[in-house]
Amino acid sequence: MNTFDTLHKVVSEARYKPGWRFALIEEDGALRLRITDTKCVDAYNPERSMPLAHFHPVPTATYNERTWRRWVYEQCRRVENHEIGEWLRWGDERPFAPLHGPGEDPYTVHEYRDAADARVTQDGSMR
Repeated sequence: MNTFDTLHKVVSEARYKPGWRFALIEEDGALRLRITDTKCVDAYNPERSMPLAHFHPVPTATYNERTWRRWVYEQCRRVENHEIGEWLRWGDERPFAPLHGPGEDPYTVHEYRDAADARVTQDGSMR
């Protein structure tokens, strides 16, 4: 049992930034939320327009309307979090750049650090 009919309603009524579009799509037997940003530009080449679609697997759940709204909200936050990682930089360094490779969750924040940093103790000495 699920409440995808409620989710369809929530998604059809969702509005966010100009250029953002929401849709539910079925692919390979699974339902996914597609969040499209038609006004996105390339973080690595800001002169270039690069419309993007972000796909989020829909959980099989019996959520009510408020909970589905909250779920859509959280997926928007994940997209924004991803974009912060793409854009935030110090010089050419992007320490929070998303991992896009196979098997990675591009919405999880990672910070790229030197492996030695993990061996430094609170007092500054090395383990």
